[in-house]
Amino acid sequence: MNETSLAVFRTVSYFIIYAFFGWCLEVVYQAVEHGKFINRGFLNGPYCTIYGFGVIIVCYALEPIKDNLIVLYVGAVLLTTSLELLTGFLLEKIFNQKWWDYSKERFNLKGYICLKFSLLWGVACLVAVRLIHPSVERFVSKIPQRFGVVILSLIMVGFISDMIITVMAIIHIKKKLKLLEDISAEMRKISDKTGQKLFDGVELVMDKKNELDEKTEVHRKRFNDLAEKYKQLLEKRTLTSKRLANAFPKLKLYPVKGFREQLEELRKDIKKRF
Repeated sequence: MNETSLAVFRTVSYFIIYAFFGWCLEVVYQAVEHGKFINRGFLNGPYCTIYGFGVIIVCYALEPIKDNLIVLYVGAVLLTTSLELLTGFLLEKIFNQKWWDYSKERFNLKGYICLKFSLLWGVACLVAVRLIHPSVERFVSKIPQRFGVVILSLIMVGFISDMIITVMAIIHIKKKLKLLEDISAEMRKISDKTGQKLFDGVELVMDKKNELDEKTEVHRKRFNDLAEKYKQLLEKRTLTSKRLANAFPKLKLYPVKGFREQLEELRKDIKKRF
C-alpha cells in the first residue's frame, strides 16, 4: 500500500471511529436528558457523520498548533462552529427543515449555532486531539492493512446504502407531507364551500330543499373520501420516518399530532354545517 492509499485508509478509519464515538456521545446525552434510548443521528446506523468530519478536520487542520492549548481551543471552536453552521444551513436548504434548532439558547445565530455548544465543541475537540486521537492513531496503525481494507469496504458499503435509503425515505416523506397538505386544503375548501352554500340557501331552503340536499351530500361524500385517504396516509409510516421523528423531535418531517388535530377540527366543522 503506497503513501496515498495508506493516508486514505487512515482517514476513513478515523472518520468511522469518530462518527461512532459521536453517536455514542449523543445516545448518552439523550439518555441523560430524556431517560430513554434514542438513535440520534441522520442515518439509521450507529454513527453521526458530523462528528466524524468534525474531528478529522480539527485534527488535520490544527495538528501544527496542538501543543498550544489556547490557540488549539480557539481554532477548534471556530472550525466546529463553522461546520455546524454550514451543515445546518445546507440541510435546511436541501430538505426545507431545521434538523436542530438553538433558537431558545442565548447568543444563537438563526438557530444553527449557539455560543454554549460552540464552547462545548471546543472542549470536546481538545480532549479528542490531545487525549483520544493519539490512541486512535496507534490502534489504526496496528490494523493489518488487507484485513482493514476489507472491513472498511464492508462498513462503507453499509454506510453509503444507509445514506441512500435515508435520503430516499426523507424525499418520500416530503412528497407524502405535500399530499397531506393538499388533501387538507381541499377538505377546507369543501367545508367552506358547503357552508357558503348553506348560508346562501337559507332564504330559498323551502323552495330548493332537494337541490341543496343533493349538493350537500356530494360535498359530504367528497369530504369523507378525502378524510379516509388522509387517515391512511397518516398511518402509513416507515421505520425510517419513525426513527427520524424520535431522533429529531423538533423536525417537522411528519407532524402527525398537528394533522390529526386539524382533521378532527375539519370533521367537527363539517358536522356543524350539515
